Amino acid sequence: MNDVADTPAMTTVALPGADAPLPLPRLLHAYMLHARFELLGALRTPGFALPFISVPVLVYLLFGVLISGDADGGELGAGLPNYLFAGFATMAVAMPGIFSGVILAQEREANLLRLRRAMPLPPGASIVAKVAMATAVAAIAVALVAAAALLAGRITLSPAQVGVMCGVLVIGTVPFAAMGLLIGALSSASASPAWGNLVFLPMMWLSGLFMPLPDVLRPWVVLWPTFHLDQLALGLAGVAEFTWIPPSVAAAALAGVTVLCGGLAIRRLARVG
Repeated sequence: MNDVADTPAMTTVALPGADAPLPLPRLLHAYMLHARFELLGALRTPGFALPFISVPVLVYLLFGVLISGDADGGELGAGLPNYLFAGFATMAVAMPGIFSGVILAQEREANLLRLRRAMPLPPGASIVAKVAMATAVAAIAVALVAAAALLAGRITLSPAQVGVMCGVLVIGTVPFAAMGLLIGALSSASASPAWGNLVFLPMMWLSGLFMPLPDVLRPWVVLWPTFHLDQLALGLAGVAEFTWIPPSVAAAALAGVTVLCGGLAIRRLARVG
C-alpha cells in the first residue's frame, strides 16, 4: 500500500486570537519601539549620525558666521545672516532624510527586510521607523544650527521666529525621508550614497539657499523641494523680506513630493523588497 496514502493528514490548529488585530495601544507601542531601535542604531553608527549632526553646524559657523561676518549682504542687504541661517537650517534637515536611503539599501542587500516580514511586526513599521529616525536626527542638527546662530548674535530674528522655523523644518524632514526611501528602494547599497549625492548636492546649490542665483537659474528654483521648505519656514515665521511664494504653495509642493516618492518607495518595497 502506498506510504503516502497511509500518512495521516496533518491538521492545523489555530491559536485563539492569532488573527485578531493588535489593540491600538500595543500597536502604537510596537511602532514606537521599532522607531526607537532604528534611532539608536543610527546614533551608534558614526558614519551616519556624526556627519549629519555635526556638518551643518560646522559649515554654518564657517560660512554663515566667520566668512560672511564682514560682508555687506549685496542684494540681500542687512538680512543676509537671516537668509543664511534659513538656508543652512534647511540643509540640516534635508541631509538625514535623503541619506536615510543608504541604510535602507544596506538592509535590502542583507535581506533584513525579508527577515522582518517573518517577524510579528506591524505593517510598515520599518518605513515609519526610518522616517522617525531621520526626523529625530534632523531635529538634533537643526537645534545645533539654531543654537549657534543665537549664540553668535548674527541673526535679527526673535527666539519665537527661530522656534517656528525649527519646528517647520523638522516636520519638513518627511518629504526628504520619502526621497531617501525611494533611493534606497531602487539602488544597491554601494550605489545609494552616490545617488544620494547626485540628488542632494544640485538640490542644495540650485535652490538658492546660500547665495543669489544668476537670472537664468532663478525661475527654476521652484523645482527643488529644499526651496519650498525654506520658503515655508520663512513664510510661517513671518520673515516677509525673503518670502517669495505663498506658504500654501510651498506646503502643497512638499506634500506632493512626499506622496509621490513615498508611494513609489512603498510600492517597490512591497513588490520586490
